Amino acid sequence: MSAVPRVFFVTGANKGLGYETVRVIAERFGDQAIALLGTRSIENGHAAIAKMKQSNPSFDYSNVEAVEIDVTKPASIQAAADYVKSKFGHVHVLVNNSGIFGRSEGYVECFKVNVYGASDVFETFRPLLVPNESDHIIIGSDAGAWSLFALPPGLQEILEDVHALDIATVRRLLDDWLEASQGKPSQNTWPPVEETRWSYGLSKAVIMALGRKWAIDYPDIKTTNICPGYCATDLNAHAGPLSASQGAEYILYPIFNPEVTQSGKYYSEGVELEYKFPQPTNFFKK
Repeated sequence: MSAVPRVFFVTGANKGLGYETVRVIAERFGDQAIALLGTRSIENGHAAIAKMKQSNPSFDYSNVEAVEIDVTKPASIQAAADYVKSKFGHVHVLVNNSGIFGRSEGYVECFKVNVYGASDVFETFRPLLVPNESDHIIIGSDAGAWSLFALPPGLQEILEDVHALDIATVRRLLDDWLEASQGKPSQNTWPPVEETRWSYGLSKAVIMALGRKWAIDYPDIKTTNICPGYCATDLNAHAGPLSASQGAEYILYPIFNPEVTQSGKYYSEGVELEYKFPQPTNFFKK
């Protein structure tokens, strides 16, 4: 008798890293997994599954299902969670993947997706996560570590005091940064936006700090922050040296290596790193 399949839910999965993550889950685990492909447009989700089938006709991807979810809309997140609960009952692995760079979409939209959306997804899906059997994977970035390093000590302390950190504090900080980014008076002294890697880097510093907090607050859920590396995706106009499929392997590092990964830790390309360090001077020359 085969084991009950593990249920994976991946947000932002109709393309890029999310798409490749779903593909790897489906192919690697076969009938031992159900890969739920989260997408804002169900049509795009169906098209993504069709693309998988076309690219690998030897695998039928019957263990993949598209689920509509817009992480910027709480009602959409709740509807997705309700659907998953009614059909599958629970989730074993939640991959908080949805993200945008924010230079073209705008700083406000970047925070809506990368921070508030990811937070809402976790809080809404948390009751579905199986205690002591579930993983929550947050797609972080080395840019978040660079951003945290660039902040003055007082702001670093706020994000590093994860026991006290809450979403209200996060909102105050990000709203204040938005004021400063427009040259308006702000409560805090912020470095130039390019030093925090614009809204993107700051959003990753914040969501990674929240990930550390959740690891403490919910010890029965293994929460890890993951950097998949600088991958060629739409987010960076396909400028990265790594492929999205390579990035997907790094995203699933805690799943493939449970014995060497710990809740609350940060893993970049499969290597445990600190949460704060300077940007390498030659990074974008790779």
